[in-house]
Order: sequence, then C-alpha cells, then structure tokens
Amino acid sequence: MIFFCLLFLPFLPVCRAEDTVQVVCQSEPVVVTAGDDVILPCSLRTTIRTVSAVDEVVEWQRPDLKPKKVHFYRNRVEYNDGQNPSYRGRTSLFEEEMKNGNISLKLTGVQLSDAGNYTCFVPTLKSPDQKDSVQLIVAAASLPEISVVGIDPMGVILKCEAGGLMYRPEMTWLDSDGNILPVGPTETVSEGRYTVRGHVTIQKTDNNMFTCRVLQHQINHQMETEIHVPDRMFPEPFSETCQSWWRSWWFGGLVLLIVVAGVLYILKSKGLLHCGRKSSRGVDQQGL
Repeated sequence: MIFFCLLFLPFLPVCRAEDTVQVVCQSEPVVVTAGDDVILPCSLRTTIRTVSAVDEVVEWQRPDLKPKKVHFYRNRVEYNDGQNPSYRGRTSLFEEEMKNGNISLKLTGVQLSDAGNYTCFVPTLKSPDQKDSVQLIVAAASLPEISVVGIDPMGVILKCEAGGLMYRPEMTWLDSDGNILPVGPTETVSEGRYTVRGHVTIQKTDNNMFTCRVLQHQINHQMETEIHVPDRMFPEPFSETCQSWWRSWWFGGLVLLIVVAGVLYILKSKGLLHCGRKSSRGVDQQGL
C-alpha cells in the first residue's frame, strides 16, 4: 500500500497544478467605437473546468486612475462605494452567469477617456493567479463622410473624410461587388489624432452603390460608409453627348433662320427694306 502511494506521489502536484483556479482575461485588445457598449471578457477557471464565482470577491480596476476602482462585487452584491466617478452607473457584471465562472465586465456608453488597461482582481482566491488584465482601445465615433464634389467627362467625383482616428489609417474605395477602385493620392494629417481624406472618380454601375472604408491596421479596426449616386448625376457617354449638342445646334440654327426670314419678309412687305441696286437707280434718275 505504501509502495502504491509512493508510486503516484510524484503525479499529485501535477494534478493540483492543473486544478489551480485562476483569473483569465482576453489576451487580445478589445476594440470599440466611442458611444457603443463593450464587454471586457474574463473568467474564473482551471485548465480543465470552469469555477463558480458567485461567492468570490471580484474587483475591476484601472491602475492608471485615482481612485482606480471601476467595479466591485462582494457577498453576491454589486457596490459602487469607492468607484471612480467617471464609471458611475455604467458598469455591471453578468450575475446569472457567474456560476459558470463568467466575471466579464460590461461597460456602457464608452468614451474616448475609457481607453486603457483594466485589471480583474479576485482577492479571495487561494492562488497566485488572482488577477489578469485586458486592454480596451476606443476608436473615434465619427464614421467616414462621403460627399459629391464634382462631375467631369470621366464620371462623378466623390470625396471621403474621416477624423479623430487614434492610429494611422488607410482609406479604400469599393464598388458594390467589393472590387477596389483606383484612387488618387490620399491625404493624412496628424494633429494629436489622424484625419484622412481621399477622392475617387466613379462611373455608372448596375446599382451605383459605392463604399469608403477606413482601416486602422495597428488595432485591426474598420469603419465604412456607403453612398448611392443617382443615374442622373452621371454624364452621358461622349458620342451621345456630341449627338445631343449637334441636335441642339441644328434646331437652334433652324429657329434662328426662320426668325430672320420672317423679319425680312415683314420689313419688305412694309416697304422698309430696299435693295441696294434699286436705290442706286433712283439716284441715277434724279441725276438725269
């Protein structure tokens, strides 16, 4: 019996290590647009199972703030004592899911100032892994704005602009089939935050739907705006335009000719129009 216990003794620490309860938050940054709600994922678990957090103390913090407390839970009740005023009324846990180890934080009405590192701390755990962190990145709230700025023989000229971006952006234009459209130079300006502007000349398609997409590669955040351009805004093909102009000039010339002929007829019928030859004969007769 002693031999049997000694045989399995080396494996006991391994089993205990695998069953150690720890706080585990999402390792990738969480990206949200200002004004939206967001969830900072975090759970209480071992490597092989989830653990109930109902009877634990859970505290969410932002170490860079004073006070640093963002949300506090104890004895199955959520408290706002000592909470940073900027988070008052905007934080909550998923109490019905805490029995499954879910200790994620929900934050509503996200502001640009909410960006930062958040720590989930469970001091009641008898484990060295009582805390873990997750980064929240808040992108500007304004979507790209598209406007029609001109029309030329090649098509309709569109302008797209997006501002208040935290990271250097890249702008792309697409048609309704997702094909990337050729564009001119894109202007990017940084004044604390980035502003990007770009133009594209579009031609008529089946549905005339076009998209301006702005991507911040550094945080893998994408925003886009779609616009519909009416058929009447597109110039006619060159040959049709020439024919239209020719018909207009021809009709205008015909009308002018009729008007001139009518005026001459009226003047002649009233004796107000004299030919030069007849007038010269009159002068000769007077001379004789």
